[in-house]
Parts: sequence; C-alpha cells; structure tokens
Amino acid sequence: MHAIFLNLAILAYVLATGFSFAYVVQREELIHRLASLATGAGWALQTVALVALGHELGRPPLGSLAEAVSVAVWVIVLLEMWVERRSGVRVLGAFVLPVVLVFSLKSAAAHHQLPAIVPALSGAWLWVHIGLALVGIAAFALNFAGALMYLLQEHQLKARRPGALYYRLPDLETLDRLTYRTLALGFPFLTTGLVLGVLWAGAAWGSVFAFDPLALLSFVAWLIYAGTLAGRVLGWHGHRAAYFALIGFGALVLTLGAGLFLPGRHG
Repeated sequence: MHAIFLNLAILAYVLATGFSFAYVVQREELIHRLASLATGAGWALQTVALVALGHELGRPPLGSLAEAVSVAVWVIVLLEMWVERRSGVRVLGAFVLPVVLVFSLKSAAAHHQLPAIVPALSGAWLWVHIGLALVGIAAFALNFAGALMYLLQEHQLKARRPGALYYRLPDLETLDRLTYRTLALGFPFLTTGLVLGVLWAGAAWGSVFAFDPLALLSFVAWLIYAGTLAGRVLGWHGHRAAYFALIGFGALVLTLGAGLFLPGRHG
C-alpha cells in the first residue's frame, strides 16, 4: 500500500517541479498556486506512505538509508513550504524541488535493494540520532538553494545586461539572510545527530573508529559547515559563504551516495 502512495507523491513532486519552473518564467499567480497545491499534495501523499510503511514494518521507517532519505525528503518539503511562506521567496520551490525529486527517485530505486539496519543498532536513541541528522540535512538543502540563487543573482547584477532571471530572483540581501538562517538552523541538528551517532557507535560497534564511508563523509561535511558557520560569525557574507554552502551540500550528497552504494556499517 505504501508504494502506491509513494509513487503518487513522486508524481505530485514532478508536477510541482514543472509548475515551479514555469512560475520562474511566467510569474503568474495561478501557476504559483498550482505549484503550491502540487507540493502540498505530494507532501500529504508521502505522509500517508510513510505512516503506512511504519505500520507495515512495526517501527519508524528509518531502518535503512533508503527509508531515511525518503523521510529526509518529507522534511525538506515541509521546510520548503514553511520557509517560502515566512520569507516570501516564492521561487524557492524551483531550486528545492529538483533536489527533492532526485532524492525521491534514488530512494525509491534503492528501497528494495538495501538490507534493514542490523539489530545491534536498533533502539530509541538510534531513531533520535537519525531524525536529528535528517532535519539538519533538510535545512542544508534549503541552504544550498539559497546559495545557488545568490550566485545566480550576483552574476546577473555583474552582467552589463541582466537577463530575465534578474527580475525573478529576490535581492542579494534577502538571499544572503536565507542562507545564513538555514545554516544556523541545520548545524545544531546535524551536530547533535552526529554526536549521538558517535556515542551509539561506541556501544554498538565497540569502537567509534570503525571504518564506515557514510560516517567518515558525514564528518567531512560537518567540518565544512562548521567552518562556514565560523566564517559567518567572523563576518563572511555574500559569494564566499554561498560557495561554501554549495561545497557542503556536495559533501552531503556524496555522504548519502556512499551510504546507498558502498559497503559499510550503515548498510
């Protein structure tokens, strides 16, 4: 049953992505409403799919990395809808939903290929560790979108003849504020999730230094975001912070890819 609702959710996200791109081009209110409706419908359908999956499994749908990525998508969409409403950045969906779509398709493709998490790693603390890390990843997906919009808008401003995209994107100050706030939101969640993971690894694996590609790359991503946040505190703004946001998200994508396709403790 959950597979049906998940496929419908992915279809809704495809429509939402198309409408979001169309809104960037057309800037018509009807198109934005259709994009918002499709996004909300996809999120609702995915909610039903995750609840059904959890009911079928008898546990939170976080027992494999593919399931965790699906939950991360759910959180990303929820944050995107909330941030768009609060910030007024109405083109945000055009830069977030493609990420949602790629993650959804990868998660759906890998769902039946990966084993569930090993019994030694089950327990409430594990779910807290995964949940906190996923909220951090979701915030960094929006951080990536804000940084990408900032660099595109900066390029338009430097051009002698700004293109149509210049009039579609928010001003640089708004985008810089968006990247900072999403960074400040995601970093504590990711940090706490990783700390809990380290503590749990010591108990479950016998050593926190056991080699695992996902754990190693998670630490690399954390270092990048920690350095970016420290730079922000010291006065970094604009394109420097935006470039580091792109690098950090690239490290997160590599982390998830390693967990999905390379052998390791996480599956």
